[in-house]
Amino acid sequence: MTAIPFVGKCFPTAAEFLGYLDTIQFKAWTPRFVTMHHTGGPSLATWRTYAHGNRKVPITDAQWMRNLAGYYGGELGWSAGPHFFFTPDNFCVLSLPEKRGVHAVSFNANSWGVECVGDFDSEAFTPDLANRYAEGLACLHVALGINPDPYVFNLRGLHFHRDDPKTTKTCPGRHVDKTSIVALVKAKMSQLAGAASHDDDDPPPAVVAIKRKGTVNVAAGDSLVVRDEPSAKSPETRRLNRGAAIEIIGEAMNGTTLWYKIASADGGDFVSARYVTLG
Repeated sequence: MTAIPFVGKCFPTAAEFLGYLDTIQFKAWTPRFVTMHHTGGPSLATWRTYAHGNRKVPITDAQWMRNLAGYYGGELGWSAGPHFFFTPDNFCVLSLPEKRGVHAVSFNANSWGVECVGDFDSEAFTPDLANRYAEGLACLHVALGINPDPYVFNLRGLHFHRDDPKTTKTCPGRHVDKTSIVALVKAKMSQLAGAASHDDDDPPPAVVAIKRKGTVNVAAGDSLVVRDEPSAKSPETRRLNRGAAIEIIGEAMNGTTLWYKIASADGGDFVSARYVTLG
């Protein structure tokens, strides 16, 4: 059985998940928005039996990712699968986040696909689950520098699989209300930004002074988030449109991600270098 190219990592906390997302380097493909799914099968009840039931050898989320890689690649013959799987225990990464996945016909080309464990046509989308999954979705939006609203079909905003006109599915389930989940994701994004701005445990990355010119190269219709510090978790200060000219006055490495410090009235703020073409 041939597995799809996959990551297979699982992160129990938002901080760890964001740390991983901050290492992603996009090249030819960059997602514009996030598409939310539910697994349907396994249901939440089934997942609990093989993760926390009386099995002699429980199936961990990491093992589940390995099984899914074999299923999508070997049994279905797909080139990839959904990018992420969220469970009550972990935020899991299946397919390569820097490459196009397979999860919704109309949205594969432009979005990250996220499967949330549960069958929310028949199972309750409880407040605990809503908070957990919204936290993971918030991490994805923070990492991409995008917002879950306003919704524009196949361009921006949080999408549900059922928004795809090429499907008749109710995914992510009849019990999941988009207005409610968008509001919760935005609240979680604010919490993540607040936690980052008040976290003094780690010193900020060192900024090396440089002088360069650059141009914002985000996808058409998108804008580049400018942040207070060189981190995807730092609060947003403003946005720059595609083609905007910028003056780069410094650079800083945060993990494996390069950030540019750009000139501004208050002394400078930061953008991800992956979205800048040097002039």
